[in-house]
Amino acid sequence: MSQLYFPSLAPDKQTGDAPATLAELQGALCGLLCMDSVADRTNWYTQLFEDFSPSEEEKQDLTHLFDETMQSLNSLDFEFEMELPDDDAPLASRLSAMADWCQGLVYGLGTSGMTNETDLSDDCREFVTDVIKISQVSFDEIQDSEEEKANFEELVEYLRMGLFLLYGELQPVDPTEEKNTEH
Repeated sequence: MSQLYFPSLAPDKQTGDAPATLAELQGALCGLLCMDSVADRTNWYTQLFEDFSPSEEEKQDLTHLFDETMQSLNSLDFEFEMELPDDDAPLASRLSAMADWCQGLVYGLGTSGMTNETDLSDDCREFVTDVIKISQVSFDEIQDSEEEKANFEELVEYLRMGLFLLYGELQPVDPTEEKNTEH
């Protein structure tokens, strides 16, 4: 998880449609990038949230989050990491953050133009359905067992790979597009 901190995401500053957590914010950004890979890196959040008013310092961090996320989504090494609490955090808080990320992804996709009519493969449609379901689950009663931690890690990996699948399908690389390289 990155060291980004957004004071405007504090519970006492929440208004309207603003994201509640960094995980939700990153999820929404991923949804936006799936639908619009040429989004403006300096004010992308205004496309998603009318009521989110970051400070000047936060705007720099938002640009950094955008750049980091865009780079990792386009990485051939599948480097993308969800903004979730560290491994030493209680499992319930990590699961809650994962649900927030999923909620953000769904919000970002919808706000950016995805509808039930959006042409998706069966695998992507199933992934989006799973993300919606995960975003609605409460993890308050979860036990901090090794088995549950392993299940969590598998679910995070499923979400990461599903995101790459969705991003690749909605933002395909055009093989006919010539790259301008100087020799």
